[in-house]
Amino acid sequence: MLRNLFKNNKLILMAAVLILFFSFSVSAVTGREVMEEVDDRETGDTRHALMGMDLIDENGEVRERVIEVWSKKQEKNSDLNQSVMVFYEPSSVKDTRFLQKENEDADDDQWIYLPDLGRVRRISGSQGSSSFMGSDFTYDDLKSRNIDDFEYELLREEDLGNYETYVIEALPKNPEEEQYKKTISWITKEHYIPVKLEMYDKDTGDLYKEMIVEQNIKKVNGIWTIFSTKMENLDTGHSTVMYVKQRDGNYLIEYNTDVSDKLFTQQFLETGR
Repeated sequence: MLRNLFKNNKLILMAAVLILFFSFSVSAVTGREVMEEVDDRETGDTRHALMGMDLIDENGEVRERVIEVWSKKQEKNSDLNQSVMVFYEPSSVKDTRFLQKENEDADDDQWIYLPDLGRVRRISGSQGSSSFMGSDFTYDDLKSRNIDDFEYELLREEDLGNYETYVIEALPKNPEEEQYKKTISWITKEHYIPVKLEMYDKDTGDLYKEMIVEQNIKKVNGIWTIFSTKMENLDTGHSTVMYVKQRDGNYLIEYNTDVSDKLFTQQFLETGR
């Protein structure tokens, strides 16, 4: 009897130690470590997608746009990417083309070709907070971010819809160089994908914009993929939904396919070839 009691107590003690150790391990993760996982997430050497962009005003009126997007690492085994967008519809934006190239220790370079102007125009740093093609994304929203430019804090762990997430606050080390006072991200534990992002106004500190990812993340060519994202301006009630579109009955999004370097040139921006 005493022997059985000792065995039971020993098992209970071991279980308690394991629970305590596991709880400590989970809580020991830092905001920086979570964001490093986000930064290191596999996204492929090349990416290609047909996208819809719906501009939705405060009354629910929708203006639809169709875009094709290609992106590619600038060099093999490089972390620096380049991407190009081509607008197809409606006719008012047809043949508008946008090119972005990441830099090692500087802001991304951005250029846009507007058919009405008939020339390629470089996007200056002072235009970073301007709307991109009438959407709720700014030019700065499209740029890459250096993980070392921010301080991170794990605020809590929280369920968001179907996902368990880490909630991370990011504060810029050089506030004058950023368009937001801070951001708060909900990062999935399963995929290390931000499924919600709050952006706070630089001047007032109030919540200004909110981005939500639709919870239908799936693997495509072995890579976790977002199919729809909504960005909303909480001041104006205007929102923008970006989503993968179908071509010939199938969602057109693919990774690690052959993408020509000629797409990522100013000549392609101007001529479309």
